[in-house]
Amino acid sequence: MIVKWFLAIGIEFNKIFKVGIYIRLSREDGDKLESDSISNQRDILQRYIKENRLIFVDEYKDDGISGTTFDRPDFNRMIKDIENKKINMVITKDLSRLGRDYIKTGYYIENYFPEKNVRYVSILDGIDTFIDSTNNDVTPFKAIINDMYAKDISKKIKGVLREKELKGEYLGSVAPYGYKKSKTHKNKLEIDENVSYVIEKIFELYSEGNGVQRISNILDKEGIDPPSKYLNQKHQRTTWSPKSIRAILVNEAYIGNTVQNKCVSVSYKVKKRKQKNESEYIRVENTHESIITKELFIKVQEILRGKKSMSAPKHDELLKGLIFCHNCGRQLRICYRGRKEKIGYIDCGLARGKDKKCRTCNYNYSKFESTVINQIKEICILYYDKNALKLIYEKNKNAYNLIIKKEEQILSNVIQKIENVTKKIDKMYFDNLNGLISNDDYFRYSRTFIEEREKLNNQKKNLEEKICIIKEKNSQDRNEENIDKIIEDFFSFEKLNKRILFELINKIELDEFKNIYIYFNFSELNIIKEQLNNVKVIESA
Repeated sequence: MIVKWFLAIGIEFNKIFKVGIYIRLSREDGDKLESDSISNQRDILQRYIKENRLIFVDEYKDDGISGTTFDRPDFNRMIKDIENKKINMVITKDLSRLGRDYIKTGYYIENYFPEKNVRYVSILDGIDTFIDSTNNDVTPFKAIINDMYAKDISKKIKGVLREKELKGEYLGSVAPYGYKKSKTHKNKLEIDENVSYVIEKIFELYSEGNGVQRISNILDKEGIDPPSKYLNQKHQRTTWSPKSIRAILVNEAYIGNTVQNKCVSVSYKVKKRKQKNESEYIRVENTHESIITKELFIKVQEILRGKKSMSAPKHDELLKGLIFCHNCGRQLRICYRGRKEKIGYIDCGLARGKDKKCRTCNYNYSKFESTVINQIKEICILYYDKNALKLIYEKNKNAYNLIIKKEEQILSNVIQKIENVTKKIDKMYFDNLNGLISNDDYFRYSRTFIEEREKLNNQKKNLEEKICIIKEKNSQDRNEENIDKIIEDFFSFEKLNKRILFELINKIELDEFKNIYIYFNFSELNIIKEQLNNVKVIESA
């Protein structure tokens, strides 16, 4: 009777199953219920082994690792044991414990396990690959649902975190050196009185003309522990590094601001992170008590960016520190040539050497400066004509609306393409399961479609960012009082100084065709510049 029962369900009577139980838990997947706990999974799996009189060999447990990736330590150990024939049966509580990526989950269930003659059982789903059951037929659909669930959870988590970031809540695992996490207010920073004086000392020393290496030496000489040692981190330094000093000098946390959203995951399945543009950072001001004054912080940033010289310059270069290469983005240098009368030339470092990667070079600085100053004057004069400015605003607004409409249409087309490619990937997956295409063809073609979808998703993201920037630029509030004062200073001084120019201008770019691009700190002036044609051609040296 027992023999007949085993044969009826398609399992050889003499087959000995050496079982490995696989357990996985991840808060990132939304596994918050007690039913998903490690102990609960273990109890269910051990009970199943006992009731079915199976041979337990080993337990494989990945705690805190998302199911969207299959690069898990104990999962890899389990695969190695399968290869070494240590186990020939894998049991999980449910299909989502094995994984939430439907393509790779399907690969292991439909391809890898059968090829290795490994029996797979998902207890709660009723899946048993050694039994001909309708539960096995719906496995691909359950895998897709698990994948969609992981994607949905990822979106919700990102949404919650973004809301917290917009509120200025600090989400970092470790507080910046000089601060500590509040014990009474979650996600809030408090000044660490033990080392806050070090932050003040670093900013003061740098503003007085000391370089980052010299500051590192001073702190080491005074016996002050570097941040990693003070915070008792895993990898500790015994001395201060110039890199850590520079990181402190640019950190807005020390003036009470919280800046987050600097990195983003490539996707909910790939945990590799990439750096965002600074314009995408979430910056909330006055979220906690500052250690240094904003005036000192601004002064330090100007020195770091080369906007203020530490000593009296040999030549009066009003635009030094503002000029950048339009082609490669590098800050341009001003070189002086000639024996008797020194003549200044603007040059890009990449234009030199064997490779000559950039051709922006050899521009007469005096002519360049004269052209820029004249254009700034022209724009400032027009700013005072409020009626003309109003007409420019109306014209600019209409132009922005047309641009936004055009970009939104392109975005709509890209979204449609993404949907079409996704349908192709899904169709190929089911064709592979039904034996209509081979595994080799499936993986070759699906890889092509997945890469295409990734490119389209990047294009979609760039378009969304572009539309957002255009809309923000079109709706920026005017700060007339501040602009008026700076422009009055601009005209009142007989001789211009760097302070006024740096308050007016964000940067100036120069390209290989001798075109000048001026970017103001105020949207109103940029709008006027666009109407005047912001590209000026300067004369050859």
